[in-house]
This record gives sequence, C-alpha cells and structure tokens, in this order.
Amino acid sequence: MREFIRGYWCISKMHRIQRFCFNFSIKSITNLNVTKNDLLSAIDDLECFERSTRIFDRRKSFKYFQSQSLFILILNIIQAFHFLFLSITDNQTIILYLGDFFVPSSERKVLNYIVHCGIMMPCMVKIYLLHLVKLDRKSFLNIFDEYKSSLQNSNKKFSFPLKNEKLFRKSYYLFIKLYKYIFIGIFIIFSLLHFINIIHNYANMKHFILQVIHMAILLTIYYPILASALWFALITMIMGIFAYHAIDSLQTECDRLISVRSHTRHHAESFFHKHGLLNNWIDCINAQVAWIFITFYVYGAFHNILILFCLTQFEYDNLFVKMILSFANILILIIIYGSNYAGTLIGQKASILHRSIYRLSINTGKTFNLKKLQTLERLAARKMGAYIGNYIYVGNYTTLLLTLECGSLYYLFCANINRSNM
Repeated sequence: MREFIRGYWCISKMHRIQRFCFNFSIKSITNLNVTKNDLLSAIDDLECFERSTRIFDRRKSFKYFQSQSLFILILNIIQAFHFLFLSITDNQTIILYLGDFFVPSSERKVLNYIVHCGIMMPCMVKIYLLHLVKLDRKSFLNIFDEYKSSLQNSNKKFSFPLKNEKLFRKSYYLFIKLYKYIFIGIFIIFSLLHFINIIHNYANMKHFILQVIHMAILLTIYYPILASALWFALITMIMGIFAYHAIDSLQTECDRLISVRSHTRHHAESFFHKHGLLNNWIDCINAQVAWIFITFYVYGAFHNILILFCLTQFEYDNLFVKMILSFANILILIIIYGSNYAGTLIGQKASILHRSIYRLSINTGKTFNLKKLQTLERLAARKMGAYIGNYIYVGNYTTLLLTLECGSLYYLFCANINRSNM
C-alpha cells in the first residue's frame, strides 16, 4: 500500500507535471521553424505528463498504472454520484455536509445534475483509455510511436511518407504546446469560477468552510480526469491532421501516376500498398473508438442542449453560475463541432482520392487491374474517413444534421416547459 501511494504522489512525478503545465513560453507556440528535435522534445514532455497524471501508458511498463488509474476513476465516479444525489435531495442537513455549491439558487437541482454530467463525460473517456491499455490487439496509437522512431532515426522508413511532412510536424508540435495552455487555462477558469461562486453564496462560516473543503477535494480528484479527456481530444485532432496529410500525399502520388505515362509496375503496386495500409489504419481507428465516439456524440450533445436550455429559460441571481454554464457550453460545442469539422475535411479529401483512383488508366497487367478493382470495391462498400460509431459517416452534411437535431431537441424542451406552465 505504501508503494502504491508513493508511486502516485512521488515528488519527481509532480515536477514532471509542473514542467509540462507551467513552463510557459510564447515562443514555443509562435515557433514556425519546428525541427525534429523540437518535436521530439515536445513528444517526450507529453509522454511524461501522460504517465505522471495516469492518462495513458504507451509502453505498458508502469507497474501500478492500471490500479492507480482505476482508483482515480472510482473517486471521480463517486464524486459524480455525489452531485447526482444533491440533484434529487431536499434534505438541508445532507445539502450542508455534502457541500452544495448552488444552495441559494432556485435551480440548484438542475445545476448539480449538470456538474454530475461534467464529471461523467471525462469518466467515460477514462474508462475507454483503461480499456485501450489492456487491448491485446495493435492500437491505432502505434502509428505515432512509429513516426517518433522515424524522427529519431533518419534511416528508418515511415510507413506513411507525407508530402507536407514539415507542415504536419508544425501542426503536431503546435497542438502539443496548445494542449498544456488550454488544459491549465480550463482548470484555472473552472477553479476560479467555483471559488467566486462559493464566496457569493455561503450563508455562514461553517457553510463556507465545508464548501471550500469539498471544492478542494473536487479539484484534486478532477485534475487527472480532465487531463485525460482533453488529452483524448488532442490525440483525436492530431489523428485527423495526420489522416488528412496522408490522404493528400496519396492523392498527389495518384495524380502523378495519371499524368505521367511512363511508370513501372512497382510504382502502381507501391501506391495501392500504401493506400491499403492507410485504409486499414483508418478502419482500425473507427473500430477501436466506435463506442466512445457514439457515446460522447449522443451524451455530450444532449447535455449541451440541456445546458443551453437552462441558460436561456431560467433566471440566475448569481452571475458566476451563469458564467460556469456558459463556459461549459462553449467548451463542449468546440469539442463536438471541432471533431465534426476535422472528420469532414478527411471525408472530403478521401472523396477526391476516390475519384482520382477511377481516373487511373495505366495498364501494368491483370494483377494491377484486379488490385484497382478491389480498391474501388472497398471504397464503394465503405467510404474512407471518420465514423461516429460504426455507421454514421462524418461528411459534408453531418454538422448540419447535428445542428438541426440539437435545435429540434432544444425547441422540444422549450415547448414542454411552456406547456407545463400553462
């Protein structure tokens, strides 16, 4: 037990967290000339932070990683059900000792339920990451380890050579650097808004002390789970950028095969081999993230509409409660619509590649023609790109459809509450 506690609260681990989160440098973000060493240093810092906050163990080498991650998850689930219980009880003694942050508000039950959802969504991501660590099959994240190895050793060939490798390197570096600013910024904003809300809401000193204690416990427990959720959002965006650049490189190669008359059988086979590898990798991503994407898509979108409904339909005497809800609403919107936009770009680029393959008219024998037909048949059966779950293809109209569905749900909420008030 002593080793278990020591492993998590080790001072060296805290130094790594501080180095990653508090080593602010504007030059690191504005650095446009990103070298391989710059990116390798950023990746190493990110991997240290992953292990220190028990987000993900890429090497599967840390002895107590799973047990400590599970412990963090259980604490957050308890905290989530703590707020769920506050959302259904009217017992003043229980409310006092459980440290209800929204006691003076007439809509405290709804607000506590929204906080419950705000904890549960990162918990879902944590459950998924625990499942991913234990996965026996090859993880889609292995591609980043391979890319890192190719940066460390120039003689090692990367499976997916990128036409704009420098641009991808800059994007990868920028997203890692932005992650630490965004993560610590979100955490500080939530902490300040909660603390200011407590200052304006407490009835007496006993109430104030209990709320401060509960807030300290909440923030300590919530820190690693929030880091996990935002880390997964970061990895999702980096995967999207990589897929976009990889498809763009294949399209350039395909266009070259179309325009140049003299090419060898090797060029054609190399193109279809790389296309097959990329398609397999994207299918691997869709298969491994299917349930977490569909869960967050449905759960997150529904509760985001609930937050918007509460913001527009209820009056709040405390401005800071409204600020907390507004910030949470904007954060979920950015994550959902940002992911949709990235998926749409991948789908558009894959569609252009699909049309380019149709235009390939070179003839290097029956083997090549069969390979071309096989590729086209696979693309026709299942489009190349991002999926929500196993069936919802993220294309040009997904964002529009999501907006219309959310709008319909919002007006349904409004119609029901207006009907009950009649």
